[in-house]
Amino acid sequence: MNKPFVSFALLGLLLGSPVYCQDPAPAADDTPAAEDTAKPTPAELKAEKLKKKSESLKVKWYNNEKKAFKDAKKYNLPVWVLYSDPSSCAMCQALDKNIINSRQFKNAKGLFIGFRTTSPLPKYGCDKGMPMGALVEPNGTKICNLSYNPAMTPEKYIEQITNARIRIQEGKDAPIMLDGKKIPPPPTN
Repeated sequence: MNKPFVSFALLGLLLGSPVYCQDPAPAADDTPAAEDTAKPTPAELKAEKLKKKSESLKVKWYNNEKKAFKDAKKYNLPVWVLYSDPSSCAMCQALDKNIINSRQFKNAKGLFIGFRTTSPLPKYGCDKGMPMGALVEPNGTKICNLSYNPAMTPEKYIEQITNARIRIQEGKDAPIMLDGKKIPPPPTN
């Protein structure tokens, strides 16, 4: 009594399987679907490759300003310009220990290019004392100050840097990060 039921059940499974439910193949004289998209240009492929590379790029520190800004332009990332000398400045040592060498920064990718110098940099507002820092666009335009504040966590530094990166990559009207969440820009009247 169960054998016919099993046979119908198997037949139902076979007929309901994807092999039997496909649309018939187009005839040889049918034209290809209009859904085919154009192949990306070599420039688009290169741009996509650089974008992927920038998103996976670990934070790298330079002591040469030209090289730092060259890579910032290449990867479209902000530069964290830092006037600091950990060998002679206790606050600079604290910045290194609590922020730059933190697990969060060491694991962060696609954030920024770092440029560290022991010479003051008045063009970025990094000349009043150590440690003094600024986030700068790849073209050299200062975005904001980013100096050491013992009350700030590595996550807050990462959030500020992420906002600078978003501004550079998506434009000044792009959403920003606030407490780890993207928020839209305020409406303009």
